[in-house]
Amino acid sequence: MAEQPAVPESVTPEQFFEQFLPMGFAAQVEVSGTPPADFTMQYHVTGAGGGDWHVAIAGGQMTARKATGEAHLTFSLSVDDWRDAVLGRGGAAISLIVPPSRPGRPDNSARAKQLKGTLALELARDGNPVRVEMAFNDAPAPRTVIKMKVVDYVAMQEGRLNGQEAFMMGKMKVEGDLGFLMQIAALNV
Repeated sequence: MAEQPAVPESVTPEQFFEQFLPMGFAAQVEVSGTPPADFTMQYHVTGAGGGDWHVAIAGGQMTARKATGEAHLTFSLSVDDWRDAVLGRGGAAISLIVPPSRPGRPDNSARAKQLKGTLALELARDGNPVRVEMAFNDAPAPRTVIKMKVVDYVAMQEGRLNGQEAFMMGKMKVEGDLGFLMQIAALNV
């Protein structure tokens, strides 16, 4: 995704999902000239000040509302991990919770719509680790867990680190269904 508009330290999940995320999406579409295919995401942010937001991309437009609904991809994380991702703190980055778009990479949302399973991230950093769970099409299984440093995962999401290399170099530990992880990795080609 294109760089998000600058957000204040005091940003709330409601402001982010209902205002800043759609603005960032519109900026991305304006720069690329090509809107992504229709897609839905659900965000479940736990803890004080959290909540549930349903985000829909349809007809080149993004809408977000405080609600729950069926989604192609559901993100679950604590409000503290959400805030670190949105504000870029503690090694976290927006790419932890917003699928990044990189120039030259095709829109693989149609492939993502076919996936069924859950990917859990346990990302080490100074202090508490970042924990994010991504469920594709509300499927609890197969389940795959990735354990690595948050800076390495962000580098992978941003195309600065190859996932296979990270695995072979021991920077990424995988538990669970490796085949499902390979299907997810194919989305980044």
